[in-house]
Amino acid sequence: MRKPKFLLTLILVAVCVNAVFADKSDGRKLPENFVSDNCSWFPDGDYADCCVDHDKDYFFGGTWSERRASDKRLVACVNRKGHRYISKLMWLGVRIGGIPFLPTKFRWGFGKDWEKKNSKK
Repeated sequence: MRKPKFLLTLILVAVCVNAVFADKSDGRKLPENFVSDNCSWFPDGDYADCCVDHDKDYFFGGTWSERRASDKRLVACVNRKGHRYISKLMWLGVRIGGIPFLPTKFRWGFGKDWEKKNSKK
C-alpha cells in the first residue's frame, strides 16, 4: 500500500521542480510596448493565449532546438484547449512561416529587427 503514497510524492516533487525551473526568462525582458498579433494569419480562438506565449519566444529567437521546443509548446497548449486538428495546422504554419531568414514580421528572432526599428523613433 506504500506504492501509491510514493508515486504521489514523486509526482508532487516533479511538479514543484518543474514550477521552480519553468521560468526560462534568463533575464530577457520584452519591451514595454511589445504587442502580440495573437495567432498570426490564423483565426484567434480560445487558444490566443497560446499564440501570445509563442510570440514571446519568437521575439527573442535562439537555437533551432529552442524554436522546436517553442513550437511543441504551442501545439501542446492548443491541444489542451481541445483543438487537435487546429494545433497540427498551426504547427505546420509556424514551422514554414517562422523560418528565421524569411522577411516576415513573425519569424524566429523577429525582435532584433523590431528593436532596431523602434529605437530609431
